[in-house]
Amino acid sequence: MILTFFVGKYVANIRKTKPEVNGEMKSLQGALLGLLGLILAFSFGLSGSRYEQARNILVEEANDIGTAVLRADLYNDSVRKVFRNHFETYVEARIHLYEDVTDTLPYLKHIAEMRDAQDHLWKLATDQSKLPNMLVPSNQMVPALNSMFDIALSRDVMFRTQIPDLILYMLFILALVSSFLTGLISGRMSVKEWIIVVSFIFFSTLIIYTTLDLGRPLRGFIKAENGEKAITDLRDMFK
Repeated sequence: MILTFFVGKYVANIRKTKPEVNGEMKSLQGALLGLLGLILAFSFGLSGSRYEQARNILVEEANDIGTAVLRADLYNDSVRKVFRNHFETYVEARIHLYEDVTDTLPYLKHIAEMRDAQDHLWKLATDQSKLPNMLVPSNQMVPALNSMFDIALSRDVMFRTQIPDLILYMLFILALVSSFLTGLISGRMSVKEWIIVVSFIFFSTLIIYTTLDLGRPLRGFIKAENGEKAITDLRDMFK
């Protein structure tokens, strides 16, 4: 934005533009700045909603897993132990998925571990449901497992979505064009005017970065830490 501002000033100096008579350019600049604010507010709203959804879905997943683990106590000791072993594998896989979300190979490895644990848990629950006198435990465990698997899928789909690229491109282009036009219509600038321009560029850049960071709650500086902690705290259930 700083570079395009100086390019605009350079073009104005070459053409010897007189900013004081360029009313149409000032109107166009005001319209573009208003459009930039509109797109920025829309993008920030999307990112904020996604951050809130990420935090809520992490807490919900932790609750669903915890409920399913507790319902393993409905079975006899030998079956309960097998259930808890598979649950522990599943929980560790889910935790590492959050930690290695940006690394492709570890991420795929943890996905495989999670699905393997899911298969074992489901097979164990369905096998137990076919045994006599296991109606009550099965009626409790099967819905809990369904909820646990469903929320995991919802979470994975949610974290694969982000602000549409077209909106981000529009945001970047509008920011650069607005800076260019500001330089184009500006004449000789006082220290006060320089401070205003630099402040506009700085805060515009800061808000755009915050919008992008907020839309990636597991990767940036603004993380859904409460949700992540709810997942990692599940380790205490296996001690």
